[in-house]
Amino acid sequence: MPRERNEFFRDSKVREKEKIFVLAFEGNIAEEEYFEEIKSLEEFNDELIYLHLLKRPRGDTNSAPKHVFNKLRKEAREEYNFGKDDELWMVIDTDRWKNIPEIINLCEAVENMYVAVSNPCFEFWLLLHIYKYEDLTEEEIENLVANKKVSNKRRYIDQFLGEKIGDGYNKSNPRTNRFVGYVKSAIIEAKRLEKKGEKYPSELGTYVYRVVEKLLK
Repeated sequence: MPRERNEFFRDSKVREKEKIFVLAFEGNIAEEEYFEEIKSLEEFNDELIYLHLLKRPRGDTNSAPKHVFNKLRKEAREEYNFGKDDELWMVIDTDRWKNIPEIINLCEAVENMYVAVSNPCFEFWLLLHIYKYEDLTEEEIENLVANKKVSNKRRYIDQFLGEKIGDGYNKSNPRTNRFVGYVKSAIIEAKRLEKKGEKYPSELGTYVYRVVEKLLK
């Protein structure tokens, strides 16, 4: 028998969904927009899954992973009627924060709480939708890992991604609809880069596929 949800989920017309995923992000534009686009795909498992995104106000710049962790745990687990099969996910990057192992340990101590880490950042996950790792040169790989600033507001991966997609990439207007149609290719590429036993990619890579794969039919 389906579990009865609290007022939040009844208002969202998801009272009888079999499973709930709640996602919280380090970023506040590209990730949110991308997962909204995922929900529009034919492959999205809408019959069984309700996907809720914890949104930060655009002016909220507190994106430290521990802040994201506390927000996810408090607003999702403590305020909503979660069951044992529901999942809470943090989507975070390595390029700005060095306490990733600590965050992973915190999540492992909470039932059904998971982390999807990208190295260096979420944009590498987007890149894998349209480009194969094997096609990268050694110099490009080094530059992607370093991900240095190329201007006041852009880093190398933003510039590289814009060149490969063909019409530019802007973090404030990422237009992620250009990528989601190739999500299955991205999953394959991300799996190829994963190193056995690693809880997060120590080199160029992304574990965002781990949550995305669960959302698709």
